[in-house]
Amino acid sequence: MTETADASSEYREPRMSIQALQNHPLRQTRYWVPLAALILAVQLPFLHHYLRGAREVTQGVPFQDTFDRTALGDDYWSNGGLWRLVDGKLFSPGVGHNPLWLKARLPDDARISFDAWSDAAGGDIEFEAWGDGRSHGTGYQFLLGIARNTESRITKFDERALTIDDQRARLAAQARPFPVRTTGIEGAWDTIAQPIQAWSAQRDLDRLAAGNYFESDTPFAVRRGDLRVVRGQRYHMTITKKGGSIRWEIDGQLVLELNDPRPLSGSENLFHAGHDRFGFSSWQGYTYFDNLQIEGI
Repeated sequence: MTETADASSEYREPRMSIQALQNHPLRQTRYWVPLAALILAVQLPFLHHYLRGAREVTQGVPFQDTFDRTALGDDYWSNGGLWRLVDGKLFSPGVGHNPLWLKARLPDDARISFDAWSDAAGGDIEFEAWGDGRSHGTGYQFLLGIARNTESRITKFDERALTIDDQRARLAAQARPFPVRTTGIEGAWDTIAQPIQAWSAQRDLDRLAAGNYFESDTPFAVRRGDLRVVRGQRYHMTITKKGGSIRWEIDGQLVLELNDPRPLSGSENLFHAGHDRFGFSSWQGYTYFDNLQIEGI
């Protein structure tokens, strides 16, 4: 009898497991639908990467373009803006930071040169290099006569990024004690938050001094305020990138240099946005470009 009971018990056990599986909460729509939606949401960046396809390449480097034709052609791509050729020149009618990307891969070290001029009273000549070839602000931005013709910049990623000196001053201010509110919830919060903020700022100051503050995605800039764009005046731009040195010359004179400890480079893959494209750009003013040349160095 004991052996029969044991056998019966062993036989019933899988039946109980199957019944438990049939009654599992995930078999109910109210549970599995939200879970499936969550899993899909997590996978969206990867799905987007595969569905949008690789960035097209139609040209190689060295490359040159004098724009002496009637149509722009298939070697450029933009997300918006009425980019077009006018009298053998590339015309940007204020495209609101929608760059015209060249469909060519930039070498990690390269020299880019072209002519540019503005037909706007407020200046503002802009272009981008070592971007991702899809979106504005994904590489180094070169901005001449922005902010109503009062400032010129080389920026990494964010056109409003702080310079190293500005960042140092901001961190130094955060590292100093500030007046603490003595009553209420705000006072209790200040008492807790101030030491943490001061410690974090001092840590970043130490990292900045040691030269290991900047990550590959840390925005920063160099700037000057004494350059002015003269309406209608033609400027010859030359950008030279060698390692982490990015030099900007206008008419043969060095105007700005950014030294990036984590320079942008590389083609696009699943885990890397890619920083190997050049694009003309503009904000609101009419801008012209001509005689583009790109070569590896």
